[in-house]
Amino acid sequence: MINILSWLFDHILSVLIAALLIVCLALTFLYKHACDERDAALQNAALAIETNKANQETISALEAEIVKRDELAAIWQEELAKERRARDDAREEVNALLRQNESVRDWAFEPVPDDVWRLFD
Repeated sequence: MINILSWLFDHILSVLIAALLIVCLALTFLYKHACDERDAALQNAALAIETNKANQETISALEAEIVKRDELAAIWQEELAKERRARDDAREEVNALLRQNESVRDWAFEPVPDDVWRLFD
């Protein structure tokens, strides 16, 4: 009876040791796989950080360009407003002359000679 128990104990112990080895191998594989995934995630994160820095530099440069263009647009708007005011003032002076002076009206409403039109073609 002792021999049977000892044989049974030896085999159960062998099975338990084999099962323990299989579990250890599985855990080792899972750990290695998890480490590989972690390393890949860290590399992706580092790449994302570098890309974000480059993008931020580009965004900053574009924002500076927008500020410059806004300043130029404001200057051009001022110049355009001055030109429009000058045009409107000149038009108003011409209209005043047309209303007040008959000789100017006669001159302004005469047909333009063909030789003068050819200058504008």
